[in-house]
Amino acid sequence: SAEQALNMVIEKDQFDAEAYLELGRFAWLRRNFDVALQYIDLAEKVSTTPDPRVPAYRSVVFRAVGRLAEAESLLVSARKTFPNSPIILSNLGLVVALQRGPVEGFEYAYLAYDFDTTDVYSLSSLASLHLAAGNLDSARIYYNKALSVDPGNYFVKTAMDNLEATAAEMKIPMLMQDGVRYFDKALYTKARKAFREVVELDSTFFEAWLNLGFTLNLLGEPRNAVTAFEKANRLDSMSAPLYIGWGNALAGIEEYDAAIEKYERARTLDSTITEVKDALKTVREMKRLSREGTE
Repeated sequence: SAEQALNMVIEKDQFDAEAYLELGRFAWLRRNFDVALQYIDLAEKVSTTPDPRVPAYRSVVFRAVGRLAEAESLLVSARKTFPNSPIILSNLGLVVALQRGPVEGFEYAYLAYDFDTTDVYSLSSLASLHLAAGNLDSARIYYNKALSVDPGNYFVKTAMDNLEATAAEMKIPMLMQDGVRYFDKALYTKARKAFREVVELDSTFFEAWLNLGFTLNLLGEPRNAVTAFEKANRLDSMSAPLYIGWGNALAGIEEYDAAIEKYERARTLDSTITEVKDALKTVREMKRLSREGTE
């Protein structure tokens, strides 16, 4: 495979920055984001000259895990060093679109395109933005342009061959941002709809299940919230906020001992979380009152 070939290249030359960058790309496609960052860091370490792909690829990983503000800050800083770099501008367009909508994102993406109308990354980024905006026909046009420049490009071919799936994948971060925005505005019904759409598209998205659980609890659906937290726990059992939300939901269905267990688990994972102490005090009082009511 291409990945095996790249590893063979590195075995022969441990200072091949190009190979490290490509391995980073393969890693993030498999959602191995920590590994991707390690390869990108290695590429930067062995590179003899500054390469715009290093901050650009790093921003892709940040974007994938929801660190959008960090991704934008990184790219804005990189633009000072690489002011006319299509790959920096294209990625800036994508991360801006995820935070503030596709209109502003398109401004950067088309700026990248104006600098180089044959740059494959710029073309595929424009295609991605059109997918995110629901314009499949326009996306297809830009993917075809990218393939006319580089017919063998694995990433573009994969996106083009699975256009519907790629479109769905592009919708996920947009929906997550919608959900978070609705949640912050206390529009919980809309937030629930957005987070549910995310998990329907990607059932392995931990943050979506976590946010869905919090939202359901605030909507007075603690049993459904428990189900969401259980699914989140199967994906990541080391998140302290997960156990706080789970404990709140369990308390809502009067499973006080189980709630106490979750709060204690949260405290074990992160002793700095201040709300655990108050949550434990409250649920123990609820348990006491419940016991007195049955006596």
